[in-house]
Amino acid sequence: MTEPFIMLVDDEIEFVETMAKRLARKNMKVLKAFQGQVGMEMLHTHENLDVVVLDMKMPGMDGIETLKAIKALSPLTEVIMLTGHGTVESAIDAMRLGAYDYLKKPCDFEELVEKISGATQKKVSHEEKIHNWQSFMDSSTLKDLMVPLAEYAVVSEDASIIEAINALEESQKSFDRKRYRHRAVLVQNKGRKIVGKLSQHDIIQALEPEYKESQERKKGALSHFGFGKQFIESVSMQYSSWDKPLQNLYAKAFKQKVKAFMYKPTQGEYIGVSATMDETIHQLIVGKHHSLLVTDGDEIVGIVRLTDVFEFIRLRLETMQIAVKKDVS
Repeated sequence: MTEPFIMLVDDEIEFVETMAKRLARKNMKVLKAFQGQVGMEMLHTHENLDVVVLDMKMPGMDGIETLKAIKALSPLTEVIMLTGHGTVESAIDAMRLGAYDYLKKPCDFEELVEKISGATQKKVSHEEKIHNWQSFMDSSTLKDLMVPLAEYAVVSEDASIIEAINALEESQKSFDRKRYRHRAVLVQNKGRKIVGKLSQHDIIQALEPEYKESQERKKGALSHFGFGKQFIESVSMQYSSWDKPLQNLYAKAFKQKVKAFMYKPTQGEYIGVSATMDETIHQLIVGKHHSLLVTDGDEIVGIVRLTDVFEFIRLRLETMQIAVKKDVS
């Protein structure tokens, strides 16, 4: 086990000096502070501290205040509270705030050593979990997470809307039912190169083609603002040429072509297949994308979806949470 690196924070100077010497004989590295504020100043320059042994009652910055400050600055540093007569209830409150445990003063030396050992092991265990998680995130690539191009709905840019709907439905039938369903169709040109995406929103918009035309004439003035129902109804009356979405539904779905409604991905919606999960998450969040096209050289080999990244994170956080609960119990 790693030699514990601890700090004693107590205004009783004789107690601190004596305890520091005895703990040093147990191969522990010991810092000494006689005030809560001084202890915090030392923690700023020694953030690798394993354990703080902290007195509950001190002048100035008391034990509870110091505990809160320690956990805010260095959450993994464990804290053992020392409590005198009449402050046991406060020590229990301190454990709710993140303290590892508490001991009554005057405490048994061997019991303190045992508590310090347990607290150090807990801190090291949590550091290892975080390290393993970060290593996993750094080393993980998109190959296992992405949906290969062959498993995604793909249509020609000359396809009709109804063909796009059918392609989406067919891809759902063979897709892993444990994963989130597809919500978009990829569009390829005659050279079989992916040139666009067609979302469910785009497909539905094809039912009101003249709305798209009016938007383009108005340079998109009404797009993405989330106007209320009354405003939308008033504008719909003004542009009376707009179709009723469900009128002649089949004819519209057959007539409208994918290329008129597809969305052309921007440069920020492509990501290399060797990218780490950290890079993937960053690109999705900063760009506010629902998916990214995965490339291997000049070739698009798949698509990584926000829903799959979310599930990836959820499962790993669940695993870490279970591990932490086991440590606590």
